[in-house]
Amino acid sequence: MIERLEWPGFELVLNEGVLGLRWTDAADLEVKTERCVEASLRPRSGDGSGQLVFRFRSASSEAGDLIVLRVGVPAAHVRGTEELLDLLRREHGVPERQAEEDEAADISRVPSDTREWVLAPTGPASEELFVEVMERIENDPG
Repeated sequence: MIERLEWPGFELVLNEGVLGLRWTDAADLEVKTERCVEASLRPRSGDGSGQLVFRFRSASSEAGDLIVLRVGVPAAHVRGTEELLDLLRREHGVPERQAEEDEAADISRVPSDTREWVLAPTGPASEELFVEVMERIENDPG
């Protein structure tokens, strides 16, 4: 059974446990569904469009590599995308969403006197930017 999603500039084909993703004139990727650790559709904006997110683990479980793909989904194709994701969950056991490391981790500042710093001390402009970014994060309702 072949399942297909297609819109201008992008095509996704599910064929016998292999996901084929193609960006016209840009890239082709084929990945076995067994390597997929996330397949989700996230709302993108108020116009009904979405963002399709796939996360794949590498061929070697020891490597810890992760491939993350985010594809814009036009509003007219959201329903078809949801149906394909349901199929991936039911027939291939693909999970809906896992917390990304960045989302799950608390944001904390690395002390400037540690080896993780490339350059220390930081300049005043960098300090201002850091404070502004942290305030935006704290005040973000979403």
